Amino acid sequence: MMFARYVETAALIMEKIKTLEADALAKAMRTMAAEIRAGITKYGIVHHPSFGQIFAYEVDGYGSQNLMDDANLPSLLSAAMIGYVSPHDEVYLNTRLFVLGEENPYWMHGEVLSAVGGPHLGPMKGWPLASIVRIMTSEDSSGEESRAEIMALLESTDGLGLIHEGVSAWDVKDWSRPWFSWANGMFGQMILKIESDRPFLLSENYQ
Repeated sequence: MMFARYVETAALIMEKIKTLEADALAKAMRTMAAEIRAGITKYGIVHHPSFGQIFAYEVDGYGSQNLMDDANLPSLLSAAMIGYVSPHDEVYLNTRLFVLGEENPYWMHGEVLSAVGGPHLGPMKGWPLASIVRIMTSEDSSGEESRAEIMALLESTDGLGLIHEGVSAWDVKDWSRPWFSWANGMFGQMILKIESDRPFLLSENYQ
């Protein structure tokens, strides 16, 4: 998804160069992106009995699918954030519901943090990065979803005030990486998006 999205963007840049070579490369980029999108649409959208049509995390080309999501980017949850689909796209919305619930085998749910995790950090560790992406893809105009996630993020730092890589859903002191620069950078990007879309959230007290 991310590759197709940004190859399309790169093609727009190449078109500005206005040479025969650049035009040919831009055309090749658009063709490649279109082929990837067509493949995802044809093979990567599957029917889930509870959520309807959703994006599969992986397919093998022989009819089998891996239905999950991982906190790392790119993820299925981030598909709207990176611009691959509209945040109002029906398949994406179905997928988002699947990802943020117990049908996703890497959904970590507990008193400290409820977020998508992944296979390489082990069970019960959700990623604050996934909570950040959840906020950045939320279309809840009331801000209720984002407000709850902001509070969870701030309360999951174990008093350090920094975003960790993974945090136990049940134990705030069980985390990996005291300062996960990627997630901290994304936290800043999230604040800017909130300021643009729902600035009222920034005037609230999260203490």
